[in-house]
Amino acid sequence: MYDDETPRRAARAREILNKLERVYLSAIRAIALVAATLLVIYATWLAASGIYKSSRDVRSVKEDSAVVTPEEVADIDLREVAKTAAQPTSDPLAVEKRYYADFTKRYFALFKAKYEPFKKPDDQPLDQKTFDQRYLQTGDRLEAIKVGAGGFEQDKADLESLLTTMTAVAGNQKTVERLQTYRLAKKIPVTRTESGMRSERYCYYYSDYFDQCGVWDTRSVPYSRKIQEMKLPAGIISHADLFGAYQDAYLSKLANKRDGIAAAAERKRNEIMADNVDGQVRLWTALQVVGAFLVLMFLFLLIALERHQRRIAASAPTVE
Repeated sequence: MYDDETPRRAARAREILNKLERVYLSAIRAIALVAATLLVIYATWLAASGIYKSSRDVRSVKEDSAVVTPEEVADIDLREVAKTAAQPTSDPLAVEKRYYADFTKRYFALFKAKYEPFKKPDDQPLDQKTFDQRYLQTGDRLEAIKVGAGGFEQDKADLESLLTTMTAVAGNQKTVERLQTYRLAKKIPVTRTESGMRSERYCYYYSDYFDQCGVWDTRSVPYSRKIQEMKLPAGIISHADLFGAYQDAYLSKLANKRDGIAAAAERKRNEIMADNVDGQVRLWTALQVVGAFLVLMFLFLLIALERHQRRIAASAPTVE
């Protein structure tokens, strides 16, 4: 009884192990196929994105031109505004001097035609030289070009853009209203208090014997006094101050826009350079994934060969 049961139990155990082996091998095969498929998809995505990012060129980033519109120049808060001939051909700056002289003449003509008609009778008229010193400072511009601190072509383009914009803003309805308001405005008395320190002479030592001061000295004493001035109502400025405020607004907004454009372009360049590095990393990772795929396929092949050999061995006739 014992001898008959032992072979049957061994056969059942082998059958169970064979079933488990087939189940595990089927599971491993399915997992390997799924993993291989995912590796192929991942490697393809890494290769495609890596090639794209590596191929990007920072030179493709171009900075847009900064433009300030007449409406932006006119959109200023007046309460914040402070009151305040041909050269020899041997001259290396002859071209620049001729241009600045011509531009000053054209810019001054704009002021005379559009702003000066609204001046008050007691306003001091501006001549072209004073106008240049107040608004353009062409002497400083020439000195900057001479020492290499400024670029003539860029400055020329900026001035031409300034003239075009200032000409347009001069005809803006808001500008006309402001100039008319100034011409009709009456100055009102404004009292302010001025405080500070002043020197005062005093008798340091008084002589009773001589009945007079023997030693004089000075000391600082605080003072306060009321000062009355005639000023324009709040929010109203002169035609000359309005012209300067518009120019300052244009130059300030232009500088801010250029800074913003340059910063955006720099961010874009940095992004492209980061993509270049990331693209190279992705290509290398894609190669590693392909290598892992090949190793996985090799293992799958070994499993398939081993199973195939066992099937052949099982089906072969037993030699007695």
